[in-house]
Amino acid sequence: MKKIAEQKRIKTGKTKRIGVVINRRDLLAIPVSSARLIWFHQAVRVINRSENKQKTSNIRIEIIVHGNSNGKNWTAALEFDYANPESIYCRPLRKDKEGTVFYTIDEEAFSSSLAFLQPMSGIATNEDRLTKGSINVRIGEGKTADVLRNICYQLLYPDAKDGSIESESKWNTLNSIIKTKFEVELNKPIFIPETGTIQMSYTETGHIYDLSSSGRGFQQTILLLAYLYSYPNRTILLDEPDAHLEAIRQRDTYELINEIAENLGTQLIIASHSEIVLNQAADGDSIIAFYDNNCQPLNNTQDISQFKKLLTDIGWDKYFLAKTKKHIIYLEGSTDLRMLIAFAKKLNHPVLNSLNNANIVYTADNVPKTAKNNFHGLRPLIHDLKGMAIFDRLGRKIQEDPYLKIVQWKKREIENYFAFPEVLIRWAKSFGEPDLFRNYLKIMQESIEENTTPANLKNRNSDWWNNCKMSDDYLPSIFNSFYEKLGQPMTFNKGRYYELIKFIDDEDINIEIIEKLNSLYSILEP
Repeated sequence: MKKIAEQKRIKTGKTKRIGVVINRRDLLAIPVSSARLIWFHQAVRVINRSENKQKTSNIRIEIIVHGNSNGKNWTAALEFDYANPESIYCRPLRKDKEGTVFYTIDEEAFSSSLAFLQPMSGIATNEDRLTKGSINVRIGEGKTADVLRNICYQLLYPDAKDGSIESESKWNTLNSIIKTKFEVELNKPIFIPETGTIQMSYTETGHIYDLSSSGRGFQQTILLLAYLYSYPNRTILLDEPDAHLEAIRQRDTYELINEIAENLGTQLIIASHSEIVLNQAADGDSIIAFYDNNCQPLNNTQDISQFKKLLTDIGWDKYFLAKTKKHIIYLEGSTDLRMLIAFAKKLNHPVLNSLNNANIVYTADNVPKTAKNNFHGLRPLIHDLKGMAIFDRLGRKIQEDPYLKIVQWKKREIENYFAFPEVLIRWAKSFGEPDLFRNYLKIMQESIEENTTPANLKNRNSDWWNNCKMSDDYLPSIFNSFYEKLGQPMTFNKGRYYELIKFIDDEDINIEIIEKLNSLYSILEP
């Protein structure tokens, strides 16, 4: 915009359009080693083919900004073409494909200023005095900690001269705020000509400390306030102003910087993932959620509540996987997944490959509401999301959900479909050295008989085989006894029960297992 203003505006219509060349080094807020890095996937050209012809065209970045200055609405619409690694072209945005009708840039747009402030990192112990231009370059590079003292010095002594009455007043106001919030007093920054550096300290309980001795939250607050007072009457982009601040200070700081911005005629655009900031902004500020290259205005309490759930209860990683995979499978734990995969492998079921790469969410409980809350928290953001949840037997009918398929095992749990004496015997045959397998069989048989009533051993149709919680009340006892008789430490825990499945005969696999795998395949198939 500044370069366009220097060329006395860009003319459109019958007059040939005048563009400007922007060097990548002029993009202070986007420090890149090559202009190509500004483009998504570094793609700057596209080849279009039609009627056996191919045409190469530029991929343009298009930006339209609407604003209001001094009561007048204005629009600035620009397009950017990649020129070479060092520069890009900037022109008014065209309104048609032919490039004959273009946007005009309103006069008011040229009077608007924009600034960008990134959060604090580690503060430098020594800080050379810099010009305002050098300060802006370092801020654009994210090196805010390298120029904190310089920002304060420029606020108090603009243009390296003695501070004006206005500058002194701003400094006193800043100091008063710091004293109220942190109970310390900022001392004026001092330029040391002999070393060319700026020193700055603060006084706490009568003791003077260098600024580097303070905490990150304290430094972050000074940075925000000094920057706001140094750059009034402009639009300022703040990246994570809540960084390094505990919850209470996040809320107070958000209210404080908004109040200061209003008094200075400054507009704030704040990037944050803080739930505290989101809550504070909910009542009176405009909120836009950005996720996965999309943006969504949050215009009401329900929208904000839904997005808060995404940030806190659901988690960004779960959203990203659901968005990528287009499905979610809910299981109680990782052992359930291992057993389903083992059954799919045993049956050579087509769901096997999909199940190995599925988006699985573990509920850590046997409560359908957990899966429902997660799924329906994501579905408003991913409209084509499919889902299925598998639970141990609940003992009640599950209320149908039109979007999330919820099923339960008819037996107590999935282990009830393979925890049979003959399966354990076959497992024992494969245990250890082949020449000792008779001894292993004998010990396993003894362990089974000791932990299974004779009636249940004789009657495989007994309800006990369906109702016993095998993973807690049966299999651990069997394997504890087996390993104890061998004089070995027990290493076959619940995480390895899936290994038993390969020892079950195909004809003994319950039809319900196949039904569950078929249902999973209907969700996971491409």
